[in-house]
Amino acid sequence: MFIISHYIKNMYLSLFKKMYRKFLSLLLSFLLVLQGFVWYSPAAAQEKTSHTLAVLDLIANGVSESETRSLSSSLRGQVTREIMSERYRNLSKVDYTVVDRSQMDKIFDEFKIQSTGCTDISCAIEFGKILSVEKIIIGEVGLVGGTYTFNASIVDVETAKVTAAAEYKYTGAIDNLLNRGIPHIVDTLLYRKTVSKKKWYYVIGGAILIAGVTAGILSRDGGGGGEKTGTLIIDVPDKPDEP
Repeated sequence: MFIISHYIKNMYLSLFKKMYRKFLSLLLSFLLVLQGFVWYSPAAAQEKTSHTLAVLDLIANGVSESETRSLSSSLRGQVTREIMSERYRNLSKVDYTVVDRSQMDKIFDEFKIQSTGCTDISCAIEFGKILSVEKIIIGEVGLVGGTYTFNASIVDVETAKVTAAAEYKYTGAIDNLLNRGIPHIVDTLLYRKTVSKKKWYYVIGGAILIAGVTAGILSRDGGGGGEKTGTLIIDVPDKPDEP
C-alpha cells in the first residue's frame, strides 16, 4: 500500500498565503500613505527657495545682430512669463525674480560695460555680481550651413556651477527658433529636475490595482487557512504469489 499525504504540502501553501496576504496588506497601506503624501505634500510649498535671476543677451555666431537681439528679448520674455505661470508655481520648488532689461541696462551703463559677449562661466559670474543676482542665464545662437544651434545655461553666481543646460538644433528657417526653440530651451532650463505628480499617480495606482487583484485571486478559496488538508490513499493490490 502506498499512502501519498497532502498535509505537509497544504500546510506550507496555507502558510505562504497567510504571509503573502500580510505582505499585500502592508504594501497597500504603504502605497496609500505614499499616495497621500504625493497628493498633498504640504512640505513642498515650505521647501521652495527664492533666487534673483538675470537673462543676458545671446551671443551671435553666424546670425545677424538684429535677429540675435530679437531672440534674446524673446527668451527673456518667455522665461519671465513661464516663471509667473500657474504651471510653474505648481511644479517648481524654485521661485525666481527676473531682473528687468531696463534695470540691467542702467546698471551696465553705470559700470560702462556692454551686456553682450558673455558665454563662459567666469564672465557670467562677473556679470552676476555686477547685477547683484544669484542666478544668470547665458547662451549663444549660431548657424552652421543650414542648421541653427541654440545653447543656453543657468549659472550659479556664488558656486560657479552650471545648474541647468539646454540645446536646440534645427535645419530650416530661423523663425522656428522663436516658435519651438525658445519654448524648448525655457522648459529644459526651468523644469530639468521636475517630476510630474501625474507620473507618480499612475505608478502608485497601478501598484495598488495589481496588489488588489492578486489579493482577490488568493482569497477565492475562502481564505485558505488549511481547511482542505487531508490524505490521499491509494490501495494497490498485493502482488500474487508465484506459482
